[in-house]
Amino acid sequence: MLRINPDGTIPDDNPYDDDRAPGDNKAIWATGFRNPFSFAVQPGTDKIYVNDVGEQTWEEINDLKKGANYGWPRVEGPRKSRFAEPVFAYRHGSGPNRGCAITGGTFYNPETPSFPSGYVGDYFFADFCTGWIRKFDPEAGTQEAVTPFKGVSNEHPVDLKVSEEGDLYFLALGTGSVEKISYTGSAGT
Repeated sequence: MLRINPDGTIPDDNPYDDDRAPGDNKAIWATGFRNPFSFAVQPGTDKIYVNDVGEQTWEEINDLKKGANYGWPRVEGPRKSRFAEPVFAYRHGSGPNRGCAITGGTFYNPETPSFPSGYVGDYFFADFCTGWIRKFDPEAGTQEAVTPFKGVSNEHPVDLKVSEEGDLYFLALGTGSVEKISYTGSAGT
């Protein structure tokens, strides 16, 4: 992942802004991703989650940190090693929390929440192959903090966004449409 200023210059506080990385390589913020397909910035914070599409076994959500190495091509998925650990990872295949390509992701921090208050700050992410959308609670920070949100379909979601009004939208490549998910109960519950 690279980090540059809006004018194209490289920030002085990038982790490789010294003799270790010559020239444009000083723009590197973090390494060890295979295919960081999408990322999301949590509004009002400096938290950035990167959805990294794996190769043969794992899909990952990584908490982007300055100078971190997430292990690719040496490792993918959960690891107890010198590499940065994903906040959540799931295996390829069928079954609960399985799929093949992590795609869109977004934090639920709208100006006016329409979902219950317990959703605020949660991270929604999707799997392209299975079509499901899951919800991750970063505060809990465990594998068990992921719950199903939208079921399997042929919609193949590739991007997720939250509107100012608190609705969740996803771009469905399979149907060529933008779909809206609204909460129909009381948002205060």
